[in-house]
Amino acid sequence: MQSKYHNGWLVKLRTVAALIVALTLSVTAARAVDQLIPDTSGASSEGAPTGELPPSETVSSTYALSPYDVVDISIYGEADLHTRTRLGSDGTVILPLIGTLSLGGLTVSEANDLIQKRYADGFVKDPHVLVTVLEFRKSTFSIIGQVVRPGIYEIPQGTQLSIVDAILLAGGFTHIANENGVKVKRVVKGKAQVFTVKAGKMADSPDVVPFDIEPGDIIKVNEIWW
Repeated sequence: MQSKYHNGWLVKLRTVAALIVALTLSVTAARAVDQLIPDTSGASSEGAPTGELPPSETVSSTYALSPYDVVDISIYGEADLHTRTRLGSDGTVILPLIGTLSLGGLTVSEANDLIQKRYADGFVKDPHVLVTVLEFRKSTFSIIGQVVRPGIYEIPQGTQLSIVDAILLAGGFTHIANENGVKVKRVVKGKAQVFTVKAGKMADSPDVVPFDIEPGDIIKVNEIWW
């Protein structure tokens, strides 16, 4: 009889021990899950942002903007003035309130300063402007006139193309080309400039300064006048 009760207590003790172990494992697992899930219900408001922060720049501030680049222009706290646009062939954009602005040839930093100055001129008090380049135009140049294959050509990535290389890509001069009066139109600091290049003499004479092509250049080879 005594053995029967003794065995009964052993079964009960084992059952209780098993329940304690199971409960301990359950609590441990619950704590582990709580650590994985961030608690936001009691988050402090100290140091929380009070408004939308402007996006960070995606390129170096020294990058020079080119025609057909896509840019995002935001003014902190002025959502109505936010603009996402592509620069025109002349490097210009149209912005709310201030209208047409020439950005081609300016660095990102210079464009930022120019836009900030224009908005500060009677439109926005103490504007904080951020210019971000979203899409880069392909590095191309155009060549027209007296070459075998006029058209638009891409500058190979990571290479520097001279005026002579550019003409060779277009098949070379025609027999009536003015080889030493090649015109190159380029946007510099937002303004169009035209250079006259002696491409024909460049390969033969050390006195002729080499001339490299830049993205967006327009090369025109005129007919020679006899």
